[in-house]
Amino acid sequence: MNTTPGTWKIRRATEADLEPLQSFYWQLTDDLEKQPYHPLWEKGVYPDAAYLQASIAAGELWVADMQGQIAAAMVVNDRCNEGYMQVEWQVQAAMGEFMVIHTLGVATACQRRGIGAAMVRHAIVLAAETGHKAVRLDLIDHNLPAEPAYTKLGFRKCGSIRLFYPSVGWQLFHMYEYGL
Repeated sequence: MNTTPGTWKIRRATEADLEPLQSFYWQLTDDLEKQPYHPLWEKGVYPDAAYLQASIAAGELWVADMQGQIAAAMVVNDRCNEGYMQVEWQVQAAMGEFMVIHTLGVATACQRRGIGAAMVRHAIVLAAETGHKAVRLDLIDHNLPAEPAYTKLGFRKCGSIRLFYPSVGWQLFHMYEYGL
């Protein structure tokens, strides 16, 4: 468990978090749909309960817990879209040698408090502690305001590519990497 400044802590999600996580992502999806830029998440499609439950069971879902409430959540694992193999990454790493951040979201009421940055730093520490060479992520073109947050944390853009995800179809994604 990673204790952070203030009244929140980063911890691995448990089965008891499934319903609160679904509510968290649904509320965030509603809030993001009102913004000109958003990740194109859709209730019941992505992130859905099956994805969240599988991520919890695998020990890959992390939450920022703020006095029993979920302030932020993300999935960190070593799986990615096959399109990742077409990107010219700065760090040469085969499948399984890098970690990927998925579905990172911060509750609207908790934004601009450093929680998202702490979550990303937590993913970097996890990757370093487990001997991975890099942390990677894809950022959908509809979510461009997130770009400066990642570059401020040391991620470097390694290109843009069209990827297919069942939840959004073919979309342009910007590919980021943090070398360890």
